Amino acid sequence: MSVADLTHNGQFAVLAIDHRDSLRSVLAPDDPDSVTSDAIVDLKRDLVAGLAAGATGVMLEPEYSIPQLLDGTLPPGVGFTAALEAQGYMADPEAAPVGLLEGWSVQAAADCGAAAAKLLVLYRPDRPHAAAQERAVAGILAECRRVGIPLLVEPLFYGLDDPSVRPQIVLETVDRFAPMGVDVLKLPFPVDPDQDPEKARWAAACWEITKRCDMPWTLLSGGGSFESYHTQLEVAVASGCAGFTVGRALWGEAALAPPTDRPAIITDLIAPRLTALRDLVI
Repeated sequence: MSVADLTHNGQFAVLAIDHRDSLRSVLAPDDPDSVTSDAIVDLKRDLVAGLAAGATGVMLEPEYSIPQLLDGTLPPGVGFTAALEAQGYMADPEAAPVGLLEGWSVQAAADCGAAAAKLLVLYRPDRPHAAAQERAVAGILAECRRVGIPLLVEPLFYGLDDPSVRPQIVLETVDRFAPMGVDVLKLPFPVDPDQDPEKARWAAACWEITKRCDMPWTLLSGGGSFESYHTQLEVAVASGCAGFTVGRALWGEAALAPPTDRPAIITDLIAPRLTALRDLVI
């Protein structure tokens, strides 16, 4: 398989449900450990069953959705990426470089039928820890090349107290990872839309990403509102972005609803949102 299995005519309309510990924190912020594994699997099953047919691909992970949702829940013809990264280092992003989930491997991701592997990397190009993260990504990319599976890299900034430096941080991040030759970059919007409402500057920053990338780049949602994400995506796609990989900004209300209410919310609210995003891309 190839990364083309996640696209329609080279454009990405990808449903991201590869959340794990972060999802527990959303569902029960006061007691994340109270969220059972079965509850997470059930949520992901409902989301994939109700939405995946309207996407070009889905992001899954090997704890709650691989192989659980490969039982026919994921529709035929919809490719999936398999997350590689271990959890637990978001609380201290510079404690150690990114690593693979214990008991999981690039080969295992390929063997389960994934169209691509995905690696989330907490990254600040202006910090000494950046070099260790770059070496870790280069090593995992080499393993993906050996196995023969494409790699989507998601370098995500953290601890950004001054929103005015966000464009510089995102563009410098692209400058570090694009030359590695990864297959796809999954990136945050390069401007803080709450701090800078000027869409001309949004477009200029997105075009700068496009100029620096020899590979496609997609826009992550970062947990904001759907309305804000839709506006960001519209600007990004007009500025060379290859599509979206959207998570909680799309389906957050369904995740927080009682399970009995979830199917109706997915049908009446979330699916039309997905269609609206896809209309911007394809």
